[in-house]
Amino acid sequence: MNPRATEFRLSLVALALGAALLAGCGDNPAKLVASGKEYLAKGDDKAAVIQLKNALQKEPDNGEARLLLGEAQLRTGDFPAAEKELVRALELGRSPDVVLPLLAQALFDQGKVAELVKTYGTRTLQNPAAQARLQAYLGDAYVAQNKLGEASAAYNLALASVKDDAQARTGLARVMAVQGDLPGALKLADAVVAAAPGFAPAAMLKADLQVALGDRAAALKTVDAGIQGDPKFVPLRLAKVSALIDANELDAAAKAIEEARPVAGGDLRLVYLEGLLAYRKGDNAKAAESTAAVLKAAPTFVPALALMGALDLQAGRYAQAENNLRQVLSIAPAHTGARRLLVATYLRSSQPTKASEALQPLVDSRQPQDPQILLLAGETYLATGDSQKAATYYQAAADAKADKSAAAARTRLGQIALAGGNSDVGFRELEAASELDPQQVQADLALVTSHLRRKEYDKALAAARNLQKKQPSNPLSYQIEGLVFVGKQEPGAARKAFERALELQPTYLPAAYALASLDLADKKPDQAKARYEKMIAKDPKNDQLYVALAELIGRSGGSPADVTATLQKGAQANPAAIDARLALVRYSLQRGDAKAAVAAASEAVAAQPNDRRALEAMAAAQEANGDLNQAVEALRKLATVTPESPQPQMQLAALYVRQKQFDRAYEALVAAKKLAPANETIDRDIVATLLAGGKPEEALRAARQAQRERPKSGLPLLFEGEVLESQGKLAEAEQAYRAGLKLQPTTGALAVRLYALLQKAGKKADAEAFAKRWLTDNPKDIALRLYLAEQDMRARNLKGAAANYQAVIAVQPDQVVALNNLAWVAGEMGDPKAIGYAERAVQLAPNSGAVLDTYGMLLVKKGDVDKGVEVLGRAVRAAPNRPEIRLNYARALVKQGRKDDARKELQALQESKADFPGKAEIPELLKGL
Repeated sequence: MNPRATEFRLSLVALALGAALLAGCGDNPAKLVASGKEYLAKGDDKAAVIQLKNALQKEPDNGEARLLLGEAQLRTGDFPAAEKELVRALELGRSPDVVLPLLAQALFDQGKVAELVKTYGTRTLQNPAAQARLQAYLGDAYVAQNKLGEASAAYNLALASVKDDAQARTGLARVMAVQGDLPGALKLADAVVAAAPGFAPAAMLKADLQVALGDRAAALKTVDAGIQGDPKFVPLRLAKVSALIDANELDAAAKAIEEARPVAGGDLRLVYLEGLLAYRKGDNAKAAESTAAVLKAAPTFVPALALMGALDLQAGRYAQAENNLRQVLSIAPAHTGARRLLVATYLRSSQPTKASEALQPLVDSRQPQDPQILLLAGETYLATGDSQKAATYYQAAADAKADKSAAAARTRLGQIALAGGNSDVGFRELEAASELDPQQVQADLALVTSHLRRKEYDKALAAARNLQKKQPSNPLSYQIEGLVFVGKQEPGAARKAFERALELQPTYLPAAYALASLDLADKKPDQAKARYEKMIAKDPKNDQLYVALAELIGRSGGSPADVTATLQKGAQANPAAIDARLALVRYSLQRGDAKAAVAAASEAVAAQPNDRRALEAMAAAQEANGDLNQAVEALRKLATVTPESPQPQMQLAALYVRQKQFDRAYEALVAAKKLAPANETIDRDIVATLLAGGKPEEALRAARQAQRERPKSGLPLLFEGEVLESQGKLAEAEQAYRAGLKLQPTTGALAVRLYALLQKAGKKADAEAFAKRWLTDNPKDIALRLYLAEQDMRARNLKGAAANYQAVIAVQPDQVVALNNLAWVAGEMGDPKAIGYAERAVQLAPNSGAVLDTYGMLLVKKGDVDKGVEVLGRAVRAAPNRPEIRLNYARALVKQGRKDDARKELQALQESKADFPGKAEIPELLKGL
């Protein structure tokens, strides 16, 4: 006899017997309900579901059966079905004290936190235990929405009903953790675990906090103890697997997966962890198989999408990697691992401009404290040709502590913050998914930039060529070589290197940018234009190429209509991309055409509804168009897209301040501070907003609260001093500034404020003595130097201003403001070096209206009128709303003999309602025409 056939027949017999036993209650609904209760009491939830469904087939309006079925479905994890049954039980008259706590759980476990708060946030139940449970779930819902004040209030209401409610106390511990008090949160979580050892969520939080504080061994012990207390709590078992994978204990992780399987069953998270384990073991085929299985069942499961992106990146499937990682970020914009992988994907596929854009949120959120991200930022900026910024990040990476436990702590803090919300998003970012492509060359790139920074060009060239040996087919290798030759002022050799980069990657934009700059310097804009057009022919959907071409047209004196048309072609070439549309928004705003900016921004948002840049562009365009409500709406949408970032609230506050709606600005800043309590910029803005709103006493209280929060920082004393100074309390303000400098003796902002205050108080000798001492003690500080130079310029002390600006650029050779102002001062003094300073400023900021204005006027003054007019025309196109620049352009047109063009400009300026320097001269200038 076939043994497998026998086994099959036996299984059929077992199933038949089970069905018979379940059907043995007959057709009596009351008996079926009683049977369901018995199965629930035994923990056989699936059998209970069968019996209760049978009862409801006979008696659909049986409220008790609906209630019990909802409870059973909660226990089996079928939350949508549980919600449906519990709502029906309420309708059939079951007690809210019994139903609502269960219904709150069903809504929360589905991630319907807003609905839970809206529907039941004000309900009060009679039974103390029921009230405590409802309020505890409301607290969890508030945490998921990052409303920590409301969460604390709900948890305290729960504790008022049941003194030691474990869920509420765990929630309060989570709030403490999110606010940054990890030791206090751990102490409370530990107390909850001791009082209620069977309450698994407390053990889960305690383990997370132990990891955040660097004690992985203790966290694993906590997880094991929690599993013993509640063996059926799946998240703890998954946490154990994840922790073991994080610790690289891969055999132990495999064992933990097998132990979890009987409890977790087919839980997609366990299947995902099997894939992650395979990935860590180097079995990418098995990892891809497991991950694909998860995505087939749950296409938006964030961890699986991130892992598939990592697998695609390693395999060189860059388009698939980009698609998966962008999908992750559309669901979970704060997923650091996915963003790092996306940046790496763009770098590996030679798209550094996109890499820079993808990197920006990490920079905005101050994530670059992580050495890995600092290195990635360095590589990104070097690939885009910004070697100065690259060097800054590489230096920061060298200075940073490569403390893996600290990086893990930041990751875990994010997890704790998400723990109360959508488990698919919040479930372990899993650092393994953010491990980048092993073929990194960041050390070589850092070496190149280090030599470039010190102007050690030969050493930089040797390092660049060493990089070429390692990656001969990577265009970045030759791009770096070209940058070195630019530094050596060997344009011919630089051109050859950039051209080689383009041979390797015909659409490699950084090389095209660099070559276009060389072409413009050689007065060959048509050559650069032809190159871009050739690249567009090869890659017609690359809207960034159209953006580059539009910029070239503008820089070479093309008309605004041509620039606009080129950007519109880029937008039409790739409807899903937004770079051309965003460039069109910026260009339209520069030209003062707010309606065109709104139209372009609307198209960008339609193409990418959750893109940070598109929403920011929409807000800027709507504000320029005078539609404050729409601008506010765009920033609020941005806040929902990036819930963990304070930036949208800070931008919203800035918008309100510009509209003089200071109370609303203050509310937005308070919301930002909840998200980033340690961000001193937010404290500064709160104080400034209260002060601008006519509330100096509240501003003073805010400054002093910041001092209590950060007693070792001098900046809160700067804020206090500014408030006191605004009240005319100069002596007290001086004390505050000096106290701040005692705490942070090298803070330039404090030095500037103290110097200015001493001058204001008539203590000029004290001010000069302080400045002299400060600059001697802090020779690399530029804040006070810049302030002194500006004061000298206002006093027409040109020699003093020149000396201070010279000192600034000796420390920071690429300081654009100093170079531009030094060029103007030198021009006023008749110094022949003026043109050279201006040219350096233009190289650093080729699209700055102010910089181009200075350069153009110096050219005209020198006698090179034609070139001066061309440069001033570019300045007007870059800053069309700056009437003083337009006036300089008109004066230059007069000198060039173009009287009709000059008259047109001057008449338009005369009709302007704006007041600006030189406006009174216009009638006389017109008479001369």
